[in-house]
Amino acid sequence: MNDFKITNILNKIFFSSETRLLSGFSFFIVSIISVHFIFYLNFFNFSGDLIKNESKLVTLQVVPQEGEKRIPDDVRRKIVNFLSKENMISSLNIYDERKIINEIGFDDLNALSKIRIPLIIQLNLKNSNHEIDLEELIKLSTNRKVDIEYHKDDLYEVNDFVYRIKLFIFIFGLSIIILFLFFLTLLLKTTLQSNYKFIEILQIMGAENKNISLNLLVILIKKILPGSIFAIIFIASFSSIILRIFSIPLNNSLNLLSMNDFFSNIFLLLLFLLFVLLFLFIYLFIYLQSFLEKRFFE
Repeated sequence: MNDFKITNILNKIFFSSETRLLSGFSFFIVSIISVHFIFYLNFFNFSGDLIKNESKLVTLQVVPQEGEKRIPDDVRRKIVNFLSKENMISSLNIYDERKIINEIGFDDLNALSKIRIPLIIQLNLKNSNHEIDLEELIKLSTNRKVDIEYHKDDLYEVNDFVYRIKLFIFIFGLSIIILFLFFLTLLLKTTLQSNYKFIEILQIMGAENKNISLNLLVILIKKILPGSIFAIIFIASFSSIILRIFSIPLNNSLNLLSMNDFFSNIFLLLLFLLFVLLFLFIYLFIYLQSFLEKRFFE
């Protein structure tokens, strides 16, 4: 029995009344998966860049000696010149004394007669593994107290928190895909059980289980594909509008794609949908083969 006849028979019998249900449900599920996918990429990229940039920051503080209100200018120049010549440092920012005073809460310099204003410099390292030469800084500051705070040391809890959020997002998305898979499996099983006589006739006429399974899956994919594609176009359009309104880059780490672009959004979502459909196709084919070989409907 050729595939053309099998396809015609199955098309008239299976999923004919479920077309709207499959289209609507696939639109709903794929929309949720697409939003989830966009959010996951955005959060993954944003958190990764934030942690990476923050881990390169170092705050250097030189405390004046007893009797000094601030670090002498010659000592300040030596420290700044030393740091400026370091290849490991990409940039440095010297905190203004007025800014430090305002953050402490004093508005009048006369109120700071007993307060020593430290020299505070924030450094941006080229690599988070680099370390500043503390001994040389102490020497240049003529044995004044020097504190170095590596921001990466404060990121362990943040890393753990971000990891938990990523894991939650991943599990939630996986749960949605499993729900979709469960629905399709249940639909296939119900359809096969209610039309078992037609399957028996096809088998008696010489149709192989493999051909029956493949044709059923092709019919099913055709039913859910329109709703899925429409969902992707809708979500891609909506996300592009939102990203442009709020000027949010979706995923700057993908150099091949400009994620603020509408067509790039569609391309990436279609690629993801193709992967999901391929996974569904393989799983459902294995399920159908097992189901038919067991002759559950006899």
